[in-house]
Amino acid sequence: MQWAVFGAGLVGSYLGAAGGASHACRRRQGPLRERVCLADGVREWAPQPFPQQTGEMPVLVASRAHHTPWQHCQPHWLAAQNGLGQGLPVLVCFLAVDRDAEGRIVSSTGSPPRVVCGPVAASWQPIFQAWRGAGLVVETVADIRPAQWEKAILNATLGPLCLASGRSMPEVMADATARQLVLAGLAEGEAIAAANGIALAPDLQPRALAFFNAMGDHRPSVLNDPAELAWVLPPLLAAAQRQRLPAPALQEIFARASSLCQGPC
Repeated sequence: MQWAVFGAGLVGSYLGAAGGASHACRRRQGPLRERVCLADGVREWAPQPFPQQTGEMPVLVASRAHHTPWQHCQPHWLAAQNGLGQGLPVLVCFLAVDRDAEGRIVSSTGSPPRVVCGPVAASWQPIFQAWRGAGLVVETVADIRPAQWEKAILNATLGPLCLASGRSMPEVMADATARQLVLAGLAEGEAIAAANGIALAPDLQPRALAFFNAMGDHRPSVLNDPAELAWVLPPLLAAAQRQRLPAPALQEIFARASSLCQGPC
């Protein structure tokens, strides 16, 4: 299948291997070859270099938002990125991937990885089918904004506190004060979304806690690149300010984590 991944890190490689992407690139130099553990077994993925001309080829942009050359992206590409404000249609990824002791890329949750997408070109449908065949849950919705905002709220709470404290996800959630801050941040995020016309599915807090608990010792992506915060917390805080909503918990989380950023957060 002829399609490409721009930014084949852990998530990009997982989705690229699951969908049989033919081409890919990443920031790290050297040949791209990965072993990826999927529901149907271990897949060896060795895509060709990213083409100079992509034409109408589907491209999944899985680079971090602040490393993405937005001026070169095409309208039919999809951005598999955390945060808000991307200039492309978004694939929202409710998944967590890591490397195991053998260096293979593996899903870190007990439940099947889930991705959510809004309306896209028909050329993406064979890729969605390939993902489903590899064990992913693929949902298509008329309005991607609720899923995108929900993931942004999840990313705005626990991960930044892991960054600020140097503790793992279970360690942060075991701390009563930090756990309360996470819960308060989730409630504030839900209220900010509603005030901005984004209707999230009911029961965000229990759903978020179940998602966090399923990830075990997974390292949130913000630990690898704190600059990702700029695409997560500031847009939520700006949305709160537009509606004159208080967001003390999210502001506290941002204050704790932003001191560790190199560059603007």
